[in-house]
Amino acid sequence: LGLNGGCCFAYAVLFGVMQTKLLEMYGVEPDLKQWQKSDAWDVMTQIMRIVGAFEFLLAFLYVHYIGFPEKHQAGLRLGVMQYALLALVSAYRVFLEPVGAKHKAVAMKSLLIQGFFLVASVAGLRAAPKAAKKKLR
Repeated sequence: LGLNGGCCFAYAVLFGVMQTKLLEMYGVEPDLKQWQKSDAWDVMTQIMRIVGAFEFLLAFLYVHYIGFPEKHQAGLRLGVMQYALLALVSAYRVFLEPVGAKHKAVAMKSLLIQGFFLVASVAGLRAAPKAAKKKLR
C-alpha cells in the first residue's frame, strides 16, 4: 500500500504541477512557447491536472488504508484494478496502435512501470491479512 501510495503521489505532483518535467521524463522535449499558442495545450494542461487530482486521491486512499489491516485487501484490490487498466492502455499503444518508435518507447516505459506496480499489488494482495466478515442484521 505504501509503494502504491508513493507512486500515485509522485504522479500526482508530476501531472498536477510539473507537466513539463513529466514530459521530459518520457522523452518529449517541451516547446512551451509554441505549445502555449495552441488551445490544445490549455486542454492538455487541464486534463493533466485532473489526472493529478485523481492520482492524489488514490495516494491518499492507499496511505490511509495502511493503518487499517482489515482494509489492506480492499486497498490492494484497488491497486490491481488501477494498474491493470493502466497497463492495458499502455499495452494497446505498444502492441496494437500504429505509432512511431519514439512514442512506442514512451508507452513501453509506462507499461514497465505499471506492470511492476501491478505485480506488487497482486503479491501484496496474496499476502495481506483476510478481513473478518461482519454479520449482517
